[in-house]
Amino acid sequence: MSDKETILIFQKPDLYFFPHYSAITFKPYDISERSLSYIIYKLLYLCRIPLCSYFWGGWKKYIPTAKRVIIFDYGYQRGMEQYIHKKNPDCKVFLFMWNKADAAHKNHTIFSDKSTIYSTDPGDCRFYNLKYNHIFYPIEYAQTYSEQYNNQLFFLGADKNRAPLIKRLNDLLTQSGLDCDIRILSKNTDSNYRKEFSDILTSHSLSYEEYLKELKHCGLLLDIVQNGQQALTMRVLESVFMSKKLITNNQDIKNYDFYHPNNILILPETIDDSLIPIIKEFLGKPFKSYDKELLQCYDFYHWLTKFDV
Repeated sequence: MSDKETILIFQKPDLYFFPHYSAITFKPYDISERSLSYIIYKLLYLCRIPLCSYFWGGWKKYIPTAKRVIIFDYGYQRGMEQYIHKKNPDCKVFLFMWNKADAAHKNHTIFSDKSTIYSTDPGDCRFYNLKYNHIFYPIEYAQTYSEQYNNQLFFLGADKNRAPLIKRLNDLLTQSGLDCDIRILSKNTDSNYRKEFSDILTSHSLSYEEYLKELKHCGLLLDIVQNGQQALTMRVLESVFMSKKLITNNQDIKNYDFYHPNNILILPETIDDSLIPIIKEFLGKPFKSYDKELLQCYDFYHWLTKFDV
């Protein structure tokens, strides 16, 4: 996609699948975060000096002809929407809350036009009076189901205090007959902590391209969300688009149109040995393929249509 009528601003466009949309995806600023220029920029930003816009990225030159700019919560800089409207009053500017709102993700509180803020989390939409839009995934990545790796489970994710739960799950999943490859990236340096969870902790991150190669050798994905989170994670859409079974603790997932008990196991609140027969029963169910029409409801182009223009 090379149409510059739509511009996406995301903190790190080289992450995840965003390189697939590289023609329209831009960093908020074109300076290294380890440079003197960045220090100057942050000082100007903290002091709310309008000169901040001087440091903003290559997206600026496309604003005069852009019809729509979607700024992700990871990427928004205070004042962007005012700058864009000054350069192009007819351009629509949206803030997209990719993450659940919390103390670290609260750009919705400083974005000036509250009517153009969208969130992936239905709970946040109700609580903060935001509009809803789903996360998206490139339909070009879609794959058909294969039984070859139906007992292989893969998980790679940040710790976020989930290691104890995932460690317990790893033991139960293994006892249920699954071959689990679980890797948690943790910043916790406590020696006792790292020793206790040494079999699942890793310091080696993967590029998304490398991650996708790992997914080719698994038939199941694990999805563990934060307390209170209703938003779909990208791991959920990976399971749908790549035809993998999914084990998740997101209780709200049963409300989505792609949910099928043969493909998705929703974990009970209590994680103990009683889970083993439930997992075994789930593994024995035949996979129900997703049709293309359903995938199109969660692809990039459908996502775009959900923004008011």
